Amino acid sequence: MHLLLFDISGGELLLILMVVLMFFGSKGIPGIARTLGRTMRQIRDASAEVQREIQRGVHDVQNAAQAHQREVRGMMEDPKPAPPARPKEPGQQE
Repeated sequence: MHLLLFDISGGELLLILMVVLMFFGSKGIPGIARTLGRTMRQIRDASAEVQREIQRGVHDVQNAAQAHQREVRGMMEDPKPAPPARPKEPGQQE
């Protein structure tokens, strides 16, 4: 059995649990488990918030890029007419 997060085998996990039991006793373990669970939830929530912020930033950049792309396409489809040519003055070469 391997825990994915720390790559701990069953024997190592048993040894850790025995050491925790010796140091904190059977009455302290539920409090430790609650604290550990609360901390893990806070870490997960913070991670999710960071991911949401990154997604918002990416979405804003994509929207701005699409707006610029539409603007450029509009310029390409409807080019402004060229300014009128000035009549040539007598004696001026082409």
